[in-house]
Amino acid sequence: MSALVLTLPLEDSLEAANTALQTAPPGEVEWVLPVGVGVLTTDFVIGSPVHALRLRGGAGVTLKLDGGSLELIGMVTGLLDVAVVAAESAKGLVLKGGRVEVSDVSVAATASADCTALTVESPDGTVIIDSLTVTAAQGADATGLLLRAQEARITGLSLSTVEASSGDAFGVRAVCQRSQWADVTIREVHGRQVGVGLELAGLFRADLSGLTVSKVSGARAVGARVLVAREEGEGLSAVDVSVSEVKALEAQWGVGLLVGAPGPLQLRGFTVREVRGAFALGLLALGGRGIEVGLGQVEEVLGGTVATGIRVLGGPSLSPVVVRDVEVSRVAAAPVPVGAQPASAWSDWLTAALEALAGAVFGPLTLPAFPPDADVVGLHVAAPLGGLEPVLDVGTPGELSVEDCSLFVITGTALQLEGGLRTALVRRTEAWTSVHAGWLQAEQLLLAQLTWHRHAHGLRLGPGEVRAYDSLFTAIVGAPFVLETDAELSSALALFAEGSGPPFLAVGPLPYVTPGTPTVPPVLLTGSLPPPETVDLRLVPEVAVSRAAVVVPGDGPRDPAPFVGAWAPDVVPGCDVRDPQPRPWLAAPERPAPGALVDYLARDARSLLAVMLERARTVMAPWEDRGPADFTTMLLEAVAAQLDSLAYQQERAVVEGFLEDARLRRSVEDHARALDCVPDPGLSATAMLRFRLDADALAVLVKARLEELDLSSLPPGTTALEFLTGGGVLEIPADTLVANSSTQEQSLVFVTEAPLSYFPRLESIPLAESVLVGDTGATLAGVFPELEPGRWLVLYRGRGEGGLVVRVTSVALATDTTFVGWDPRRLATEPFLAPGDPTPGPRATVLGNVVPAHHGLPVTPLPEGFEADSAEPFARSLAQWRALLSPIVDGSREREVVLPFHPISVQATGYPLPGEEGRRGTPRIQVSVEDDPWTLVDDLSVQGPGDEVVVLRATPTGGASLRYGDGVNGAALPPRPTALGLSLRVGLGTVANVGEGVLTRLLQVPLDAQRSASAGALLEQSMDDVRLLVRVDNPLQAVGGRDPESLDSLRYRAPAGVSEPLSAVTVEDYVRLLQRMPEVAGASARVVARELRTVIRVTVLLRDEDTLDRDEILRRWAGVRRRLEEIRLLGVDVEALPPRWVPLDLDLEVDAAPHAQADQLRDAVVGAIAGDGGLLDPDRSGLNGDVQLADLYQAVLRVAGVTAVRVKRFRRLESHAPERLAEGVIPIGPEEVATARGGFWPGSEGVLTVHVCGGLR
Repeated sequence: MSALVLTLPLEDSLEAANTALQTAPPGEVEWVLPVGVGVLTTDFVIGSPVHALRLRGGAGVTLKLDGGSLELIGMVTGLLDVAVVAAESAKGLVLKGGRVEVSDVSVAATASADCTALTVESPDGTVIIDSLTVTAAQGADATGLLLRAQEARITGLSLSTVEASSGDAFGVRAVCQRSQWADVTIREVHGRQVGVGLELAGLFRADLSGLTVSKVSGARAVGARVLVAREEGEGLSAVDVSVSEVKALEAQWGVGLLVGAPGPLQLRGFTVREVRGAFALGLLALGGRGIEVGLGQVEEVLGGTVATGIRVLGGPSLSPVVVRDVEVSRVAAAPVPVGAQPASAWSDWLTAALEALAGAVFGPLTLPAFPPDADVVGLHVAAPLGGLEPVLDVGTPGELSVEDCSLFVITGTALQLEGGLRTALVRRTEAWTSVHAGWLQAEQLLLAQLTWHRHAHGLRLGPGEVRAYDSLFTAIVGAPFVLETDAELSSALALFAEGSGPPFLAVGPLPYVTPGTPTVPPVLLTGSLPPPETVDLRLVPEVAVSRAAVVVPGDGPRDPAPFVGAWAPDVVPGCDVRDPQPRPWLAAPERPAPGALVDYLARDARSLLAVMLERARTVMAPWEDRGPADFTTMLLEAVAAQLDSLAYQQERAVVEGFLEDARLRRSVEDHARALDCVPDPGLSATAMLRFRLDADALAVLVKARLEELDLSSLPPGTTALEFLTGGGVLEIPADTLVANSSTQEQSLVFVTEAPLSYFPRLESIPLAESVLVGDTGATLAGVFPELEPGRWLVLYRGRGEGGLVVRVTSVALATDTTFVGWDPRRLATEPFLAPGDPTPGPRATVLGNVVPAHHGLPVTPLPEGFEADSAEPFARSLAQWRALLSPIVDGSREREVVLPFHPISVQATGYPLPGEEGRRGTPRIQVSVEDDPWTLVDDLSVQGPGDEVVVLRATPTGGASLRYGDGVNGAALPPRPTALGLSLRVGLGTVANVGEGVLTRLLQVPLDAQRSASAGALLEQSMDDVRLLVRVDNPLQAVGGRDPESLDSLRYRAPAGVSEPLSAVTVEDYVRLLQRMPEVAGASARVVARELRTVIRVTVLLRDEDTLDRDEILRRWAGVRRRLEEIRLLGVDVEALPPRWVPLDLDLEVDAAPHAQADQLRDAVVGAIAGDGGLLDPDRSGLNGDVQLADLYQAVLRVAGVTAVRVKRFRRLESHAPERLAEGVIPIGPEEVATARGGFWPGSEGVLTVHVCGGLR
């Protein structure tokens, strides 16, 4: 970051700085305002789109806009520690940018025209305001803060004295997609037309905490208006909100607090006081998906014809609406309403308001005009659901609840509740001194623990089922409550009222601590408020009615003890009433007769038979003949044998439940998987097969073809193979079967992996140059256009001498040679000598007609119409096997199918890399259910109910089985007889690691009619004739065959993985496990959030990475990726990246001792800094290794012959990098490595300048 100190006069200095900024390279810039008063008389626009510009002030710094304006633009703009005074400024102070920062700023603005103290705009970015004070904003139309941002975080905002002489006054007017507001104070907002303290429009989310608004007035006045659009958004949350002294000066609405969102709404901890207007509304809460209003107070709402303390309106959703711990008092307007039922216009207004919010795409947000119907109500809660609402087809609607509320001194209706088809409850609520006690309606309405006192009219209960418990109704003119049409009182217990009959009980003298005057004050009936008085409706201790409480249905043992009225008694009186009808004492049960002695050690048949015979002596005394011919004896012996078997099965089940004791492979593998240890299933061996054509057999075929065509010799320029194939290429198909020739030993069948295009010229290719250790390519003698990338080759030195298997990645044809390159991971580990090389040793040739093959006999179901008599002899021998691969199973009874053959082949593609020991493969089995293919997976627990998958598991007898899902984790088999299809390969383990020259018997060559017809005709003979023509062998021994992991190894390895984690769970685990690799010098990891899922980004520094060539770097990176794949958890994505090299720019001046050679000393200093083991050796400094200036001094001073050192330049080697000599450290990030000598990666070369003063020259 570059800094510039501006000077006075400010206009000249600001213009010069802005002109220089336009040609400066991108970066961060900070301008410091001069001490004093900087005056701007014209309009200034400073900054550029590619710079981050911050304007900083300080103590005694004032920016005065005297008829002028200031607009900051940039990638990032900031205003810090500045006092701004604007007078007659057209635009005032404007901040625009991708990110806007405001901190410790005060603004005062006045104008005869429209006036906005501060404008902040970042439509696609972020605005951060910390400690902003607006002391004045006065004009025709006045706004203290005008804000528009994608995301905003405002803390410590204080705003006062916003006055509009002829138009609208807004303290804060903001439109944000997401915003957070904390510690906001707004006062003295006065408009001629409209006065609004806070107007906030959020498109997705708004959070408020600590909002205080006071003294707002206008023809129409609103203390705070917070609305959030988008039903799919996160909603609105407001905590600790205070609004007071809101006054509408004309016949319009005066609203204290208005909050609304089509999504969830939470309002907790609010206070609204002194709201006045012709239409007065203390709090309006509007929510579409769940409302929670609690811990609040609304006091003194005075209207002309309309006055409402709190109005909570909920949309048609399944979410609950909760109003809790709310107090509403002193709500008045005239005339007094005739009825208690709420106006229906509010339901229509609710629908229109939610549609307006949900359909809004940009702010500011507007709502329909409020209904003008005359109404006076303390608390109105409405979330009705009609019978045609679509949400009722989804689930049960949430309940509507009013709990722990106090409503008093209201010139209209104390409580209005509209639930429609919802369930509603009103509990622990008191209401006193109102004209109408209330109007309540819900499908099922629960009234419990209420205190309703001193009302001119009783409660009116709308259509629905009503249950009432533990409530007091006193000083009410007329009936305590009236049931309207279709209202049914289904339960009424412990209800007390004055002068009423059943179901009410007599209350006697008023049981309250301070009941107040016994009748409704007459002034209340005229629409005016009576003088304040003290009323305490808690019950007098030990009053009789308090002992009559019943438990409210639905309350549990953890709920408070039942009580009567809205207030729980401070002291629960003891009960000394004696039960007049005590229950009789129950006689003690008789002791049961002693049974037979139980012997838990009897587990075998003989012991169990002895126990039964002993018992028979007691219960079967007449039985005396106990000889072996006795029927009873025979029956007991049979039962003892069955019990012996059951006891064994029990003990076996217990033993198999513990890893160290389990004996079955399936049990041990299941225990290991539970400990995140994957059993090794083994691997099938891989061999390179060489195919050749027999010359004699080929000559016989050519002679027969010539006689057939009546030709005497081959056409000129045509080889025998070209003549037989019609000019095509002979292709050995994939899945060709080859076996060992000996019939005395176990038959081992190998299957070719891919088709092989046979060329006679590639049977044996001489080397033009020797292949040395470490080479990744070879020069062949001759031009071979038949060689293409992807072809396998074997560098062969003769029988018993070994060889190297490579796969061509590049081919370069020269005049008389061909150069082939291969994967650098298959580099030569020993020399392969060309025929002309004088070095003693066997000569090497290159075999080109080779292809990988894997151990495993393919067994597939028989095709339709197959007849054994017409098949080849080998196919006939497999017919009885194939018939077992189409079983019929009943899905209603079976989830597991035992495979008829094992072991199942586990094959890995290609040929193993040199030194690749732990190669993993996949089981070669295909499964279909009624001809629909299903997928083989590792685990059913992570599958969905519709996933057609199976898992391969070991059977208790050591075989293999397929397990299907249960309909919850994986799809289940149809509950009926179902035809399965199994196609698999059989063969696994070290038994197939045969020596060279063993696989010489050609078993079967599959034909494909769609491939080379002429070549196919050549092979479409009897297998005996094909074997005479095509010869096959394996020039190298088969490798890679591995037996399944032993049970002892699993028992040892599974617990070891828990004590020493082999999988990475946290980012620290990735770092720890990677740093154990000898190839890794350092690692760092962090979590990166992506749109679809979170990934772990790992930065790896290889050891000696700055000195390695490209091939070695790729080889080591392959090892790192394999290790990451081993340690990552299932479902976790990991990406590995190289470090970011940070070249440094260092300039040193060294004083040499008189006897030191200057040039040698310079080399030694460079080595101490950038050499192997030096200060900036990446293996030593590592990732996140800050470069300390003190370490640099010490490293140089330790060099023999250095007497002093001076560092003249100490910074990163990049444009506009700041000098770090003063700080004494160059910070290096967690994914960065400091370097001065460079390496393989471009841009990693630093600059190290060393000047030696003195010494010997």
